[in-house]
Amino acid sequence: MATKLPTEPISGNVFPVIKGKPGNIVFQNPPFHPSILAVGGANKAINPKGRIDDYNPGAGTKNFHRGLLMAGHGAVDASKDPYQYKVNFLYNPSTIQETRSIDINNGQLPSYARSTDDPGSYATALNTQINFSLLFDRTYEMWDKSYQNTIAGVFGVRADVEAFYNLMGINYFVDQSQVAGQVAPPFAINGVAKTTVQGPMQMVPTQLIFGNNSLGALQYFGYVSTFDVTYTHFTQQMVPVRCAINVSFTLIPYQTSNTSTKKNNG
Repeated sequence: MATKLPTEPISGNVFPVIKGKPGNIVFQNPPFHPSILAVGGANKAINPKGRIDDYNPGAGTKNFHRGLLMAGHGAVDASKDPYQYKVNFLYNPSTIQETRSIDINNGQLPSYARSTDDPGSYATALNTQINFSLLFDRTYEMWDKSYQNTIAGVFGVRADVEAFYNLMGINYFVDQSQVAGQVAPPFAINGVAKTTVQGPMQMVPTQLIFGNNSLGALQYFGYVSTFDVTYTHFTQQMVPVRCAINVSFTLIPYQTSNTSTKKNNG
């Protein structure tokens, strides 16, 4: 079946051409089907602030504040990368576990051993882990014919998993020169095509927000240290329709953000 190319990086596919001037270019998992948003706690709004967008149709004061992970542009002031990566939650996790420990080999001096004239801070892990599980369901996108040429309608929950890969630097872009005599691939520029490939997981400073635009909600700053994906349902063509993602998130000292949402690194 002929399908359109994905609108965000998907491993093994040609990377879509970015048009326009450099700026805040967001890659994120696709908006969820309206039918799944009417089930349980998914709700229609990612934040009830009245701002209308793909993730917030019909926002109102009675809607849930849903969560997300955000890295890249806008996550920290030091980031000069024009790309921003988001993973929007379908459901907030039912449980959030916060674990703190002592590491005597950390190398970070405790406050009583430091000079009072030392204003420096250490950019090391805080020995604090946030553990939670997320559920994703693309059943309706796979059923609805109007979604058959969309990223969610073709890849199912792999689109959500690849959004994780994008955020953590697993997916990256390479230029592949064309062999003489071959037909240039779609989006080829001067015989060179940008292709999304997979590499090792990276430590990427990330904002973890369980209640977007909710001042009192749990919010952290750190990086995804480990995660695992369990695919739980498939189509007849073995396209994954549902999955559970278990995430371990390690806190690091908070860095000033240029976003308007107030943050707390725990």
